[in-house]
Amino acid sequence: MGDLIQSTALFKKIKSAYPESRVKLLISTEFTEIAPFLPYIDEIKAIDITGLSELLKANNFEFTLDVLNALSVIFEGILPVNYDLAVNLSHDEFSVYFLYILNSLKNIGISITREGKIVSNDEMIAYMFSAVKNRKVSVLNLVDIYERTVNVDRGPDKAHINNIFLDTQKADGDDKEWEVLKKYGLDDDSETLISFAIGASTPLKKWRYDYFAELAKMFLAGNPKIKVVLLGAGYDVQAGGYIEAAVANEKLLNLTGKTSVSDLVYVVKRSNLLITHDTGTMHIGVAVGTKLIVIYTGNVGFLETGPYAENQLLVVPDIGCFPCDFNLKCLNPVCQSFIKPEYIYDIALTVIEKDNYKEKLHKYKDTGIIPYLSRFDSKQFIDFLPAVKTKLNFKDLKLKVLKLALEHYYEGDFRNIDENEIELFLDCFEGIEYNLSLDAAEELNVVESLISLCEKGMSETKKMLNLALKDPFNSKKIEEYTGRVQSIDLELKYLSSVYDDLSLFNQIHVINQNSSMSYDLFGLAVDSLKSYSKYKLQLNIFRKVSTLFLNKIKNYKTEELI
Repeated sequence: MGDLIQSTALFKKIKSAYPESRVKLLISTEFTEIAPFLPYIDEIKAIDITGLSELLKANNFEFTLDVLNALSVIFEGILPVNYDLAVNLSHDEFSVYFLYILNSLKNIGISITREGKIVSNDEMIAYMFSAVKNRKVSVLNLVDIYERTVNVDRGPDKAHINNIFLDTQKADGDDKEWEVLKKYGLDDDSETLISFAIGASTPLKKWRYDYFAELAKMFLAGNPKIKVVLLGAGYDVQAGGYIEAAVANEKLLNLTGKTSVSDLVYVVKRSNLLITHDTGTMHIGVAVGTKLIVIYTGNVGFLETGPYAENQLLVVPDIGCFPCDFNLKCLNPVCQSFIKPEYIYDIALTVIEKDNYKEKLHKYKDTGIIPYLSRFDSKQFIDFLPAVKTKLNFKDLKLKVLKLALEHYYEGDFRNIDENEIELFLDCFEGIEYNLSLDAAEELNVVESLISLCEKGMSETKKMLNLALKDPFNSKKIEEYTGRVQSIDLELKYLSSVYDDLSLFNQIHVINQNSSMSYDLFGLAVDSLKSYSKYKLQLNIFRKVSTLFLNKIKNYKTEELI
């Protein structure tokens, strides 16, 4: 559901650029309740994909007759239509077949070739498909990725849709909203409504339930006009009951497992503040304009899925292992205890009273948490900056360098790196880990080697082009050149594997290499040359951003760790 809501920026972009277009949205049947709130869509069709994943696995993900027949049933009424554009925003393996069988003039997203290779014809989707393989370096927000999949000439300022949307008027109108609020006793406008979304998709993403209970007690003891509402799905009922019993106050309303999705939208919209994990409910809050405090623990990468709106507050644990690896089963999730309920209570009062965030949040330095504030940067990507000063470490520096490099690459601004963004980031820190510059310089040496390998790859593919023009059936030479290219790609893979950020660039290159739709030597050589050229350009931008950072770091006070 969260991904659907995050897709609404793309829906608006399409409708703004092509107002006469007719947009059809295909969603899984489990998300039909949120569908009426989705704007900029002309037709929504829910499809039942139950059993499709199992069928594909049973067939080794091969496109068999059984798979085709199953897809034909699912896509009844969709396949005969001629589409101008089809977009696949999913990175699930079974979704690759959707674009393959649709009758569309142009496809965007991952698909599959007749040889069974997963391919992408869109640079943003190639990045996304590569980033999900290593979430540690997934630095671009999904909304920014989705919105940029459809390239539209929007003038010299390249304006983007910096928002996500839910339209309550489209769904049911004011009467329905009022009925829902009255049903739950939330129609008193004089009350300050604080909602807790206590659920999450995995246990590691959840804050402690006893902390939620303590936080509720603080709110209800501090102001008689405050009402606390617990929100959650059916699997949160037990936790909701625990919190309700621990608080034992009639001003706490436990709605876990009781609201439909439409009811949830109206309750979140009515809330003066939503305290939540990174969930679909969080994205609902952003889309309806509710103020948020988002608590992060476990393996949640807030750069990838954080709230897509300015001046939203994120609270993360100040611990080196956060966020943990997605494949890790943490046996001691101490990060869930770092974020104390009294911290969230104090921060919440700051949000409700609309005080100066920066000034008030500064006191959380060295408390075990780091508050972040969201903003849109100069490239119109969502960004999250720490609101308290800490030491700058190599991991944070690498993520920022990677993010800025990718932003400049995808926005087509290859030469003018925004140094103001670098200075703004560095101003969020005091002191720098003593070995940071040495580690960065060591990585830059690897970057130089990768650039040299890309140049070798370009040289070899140019030889293939000449061969395609002069002697296209010389099998001995073809085998010789393709062997060299494969050797270069293998060297690129192993050299880049030492660093997660460089490995991301290499994975994008692999996707681009596999996505060639040519079957003759000339076409394959052209596509391969383009891939090496893009790889080299990404590395050059990364090198330039890294060098600018290192030069500016020299002007900042460096403190050694004791």
